[in-house]
Amino acid sequence: MKTKIIVGVFVIVSFIVPVGVFANESSDEQTKAEERQEKREAKAEEWKAKREEKLAEMKEKRQEAFCDRFTEHAEKIASNLSERRSKFEERKSERTSKMEDKREDREEKLDEKRSLGDERRKAMYAALEARADTDEEKAAVALFQETAEKAVETRRAAVDAAIQAFRDGVDAALVGRKGDMESAVKKFEEAVETALEKAKKSCEDGADPETIRSTFKQDLATARETLISERQSADKIGEQVKKLAETRRTTVKKAFDDFRATMKTAREELKKVFGTEEED
Repeated sequence: MKTKIIVGVFVIVSFIVPVGVFANESSDEQTKAEERQEKREAKAEEWKAKREEKLAEMKEKRQEAFCDRFTEHAEKIASNLSERRSKFEERKSERTSKMEDKREDREEKLDEKRSLGDERRKAMYAALEARADTDEEKAAVALFQETAEKAVETRRAAVDAAIQAFRDGVDAALVGRKGDMESAVKKFEEAVETALEKAKKSCEDGADPETIRSTFKQDLATARETLISERQSADKIGEQVKKLAETRRTTVKKAFDDFRATMKTAREELKKVFGTEEED
């Protein structure tokens, strides 16, 4: 009986021992698998970290390159604005010079025309005096000459006043337009400078290049639209000049109409004495 019990125990132990060994082996494999998994995960994290670092480095380099290009572009814009301002002042000076030249040319032509008129009248007066035989005729010629000269003087004064009023009006309109244009250009330059500074600040803060570029373009577009609008408003000077020119034309026409009426009456009076009508 005792012997049977001992044999049974040995049999049980022989079954149990391999199971324990297998259990230990399985546990070791699981541990190794977990370790390998941890290593893979660690490598994956390390690779991810390196990739993120590389991407960040690339982004930083792109950002730096963009900002460098943008700064260079900004300097060109500033230089172009300066050149445009210089050309604007140059064109303005040229227009003023041409306008003054035209005025001087008109004055010279007017003086020449008046000088010819003076010569014609002197010749006419001399011819009348040569024909005047009686005291009545001589008195009539003297009165006619006095009337004609006063009429010419009155006409010229009215014409000169109309011309001066026109020029003063044009000059005032040009001064106003000049002020409006300078104000518009100054506002544009300030808007561009503000846009540039804002973009530079965004670069320094590491903002997205596309966002910086898009915002800058929009700011420039807004500045240009404002400049165009204010220029169009300033260019309405043409309507003012037309009104001034019409006023001048009306005034000059009246001066000549009045002169002709006076001379017609003077000729009629002279005709009564000489019996013929003399022409101016």
